[in-house]
Amino acid sequence: MVAELMIQVSDITQYFYCPRKIYFLRVLGVSVPSKPKMEMAKEEHEKEHQRVVERKEIYGFPREEVKEVLHSVAIEASEYHLYGVIDTVLILTSGEIIPVDIKYSRFEEKKRNWTKQLVAYSLLLESKMKVKVTRAALFFPESKKRIIIEISSEDKKALLKDIDTIMSIIINEVLPNVSKDKKCSYCEMNRFCTL
Repeated sequence: MVAELMIQVSDITQYFYCPRKIYFLRVLGVSVPSKPKMEMAKEEHEKEHQRVVERKEIYGFPREEVKEVLHSVAIEASEYHLYGVIDTVLILTSGEIIPVDIKYSRFEEKKRNWTKQLVAYSLLLESKMKVKVTRAALFFPESKKRIIIEISSEDKKALLKDIDTIMSIIINEVLPNVSKDKKCSYCEMNRFCTL
């Protein structure tokens, strides 16, 4: 079973929001109904892809520095037991490859779960494109704000350990401790979760 188990990049994001979410989603199979905000984000992603064509900058990068823009890039890396769909991949004229995650959030800051998500995308791109990825970006369309995330080898090694931990939760059906943050009232799992 371990060889067949694959982790979605969204599992990593959920794990760093609260480890218990992985247990409910992947072990118990609880489905999360789509929220209106999620539906709006899907629609906005499509519009954002169209708006990129009209802008002087592409996700905060000068147009002349961008060689190619790829949207909705699905990648699987079996060696990492990982797969996901990257919002946008920029291939710069310098040859650098930058995964971009588009966020529709009023919290325009670097969050741990978002950073881990970008590290995961970097691993996937390195596996597929055989190029080292050292930077990624968060982009907030409403304000046109871009945050560059530097990605180190240590970040990637740490993420591989995180993937092992997530796989262990799923395989061993272990209920992790609840997150120490005060996010429980916002969490869609709070009706299942007994603290």
